[in-house]
Amino acid sequence: MKALILGLVLAAFVISGCTFFEQPQNTTNETPPPPPPPPVVKKPVITITSPGSGELIMSEGDAIDVTLTIGTQNLIVKSPGGAAKVGEGHFRVTVDDGVPQTVTSKTYVLSALGAGEHRVKVELLNNDRTQYSPAISKETAFTVEKQKPPEYVPQNHTVSISDTAYSPSSLTVKVGDSVTWTNNGARPQTATCFIGGSKVFDTGSVAVGKSVTIKMTETLECDYYSILFRAISGKIKVESNGTETQ
Repeated sequence: MKALILGLVLAAFVISGCTFFEQPQNTTNETPPPPPPPPVVKKPVITITSPGSGELIMSEGDAIDVTLTIGTQNLIVKSPGGAAKVGEGHFRVTVDDGVPQTVTSKTYVLSALGAGEHRVKVELLNNDRTQYSPAISKETAFTVEKQKPPEYVPQNHTVSISDTAYSPSSLTVKVGDSVTWTNNGARPQTATCFIGGSKVFDTGSVAVGKSVTIKMTETLECDYYSILFRAISGKIKVESNGTETQ
């Protein structure tokens, strides 16, 4: 009988022990991780690609158009409007002491720049036309110089004098050119030009077989002739050589 009771007690203990040593469940809720921080917006950077600082630009005329090229990083170029937003904006371009111009492109034509030194300032503005803080700007200075025309090389032209005509009878030359008259006739002749009653050039009497050369120093148009035989006549036109080399 004792053995039966002892067995029941041991069985009850085993059953209660299993319940006692059973691990309680963890009912605590886990906290989710915080969201990642927003991406860092990089500050815009601008450069002036051209014209370069100290650059010499040659102009064929009295004025020239120069293309301003702006380099950017971390920037979306937009027309003015809306709220300020880092990474967006437009440019304000000032040439010398002129009126600042709003520019919404990375290229801009600087029109009709004359000879001399020029300074260009490029400032970055927000969408609402305010300046970035701190200010973002670049400057460049360059020189425009009028290109000298190529040096004119004077030419020499020849005219043959016969007893009845000049050959060629009509001649066009440029300032700085020379004309040589050669007497291939049988008697002396001249090549003489009067304009408005004033003598412009005169070979004097050119003997048979001789030559006289005259350099043309100014523009003119003239019907010239031989004062020794007026029936011999010709035409000459002297044009500018573009440099007026004397």
